[in-house]
Amino acid sequence: MAQEMETELSVTAELVPTSSWNISSELDKDSYLTLDEPMNNITTSLGQTAELHCKVSGNPPPTIRWFKNDAPVVQEPRRISFRATNYGSRLRIRNLDTTDTGYFQCVATNGKKVVSTTGVLFVKFGPPPTASPGSS
Repeated sequence: MAQEMETELSVTAELVPTSSWNISSELDKDSYLTLDEPMNNITTSLGQTAELHCKVSGNPPPTIRWFKNDAPVVQEPRRISFRATNYGSRLRIRNLDTTDTGYFQCVATNGKKVVSTTGVLFVKFGPPPTASPGSS
């Protein structure tokens, strides 16, 4: 007569809390993004050069994007350029035309936070202001 064996298997699951969230909160503790100064409005004349400055600081270092009237600014060789600076970013537009008039916005993000600032560039017809003959 074959003897039947009965085996009982018992499995116990134990949830062990992890502290992985503490790792990210430690990283977040040192994370910041600050708008150091609002962007200035600029009024200038046809043919001149304008520089708009995006003054931000952050950790991790922010990525900065430029917009004109809510559309991304497209760089044009020797005319429209933007670059990272030690204070954030600078947008330079040379040989201004009245079509360059608009609302310019820089948006900075570091993956944790987003800050932005907007300035108005107004390009007017006519020569740039010059000193009067009697002034020095």
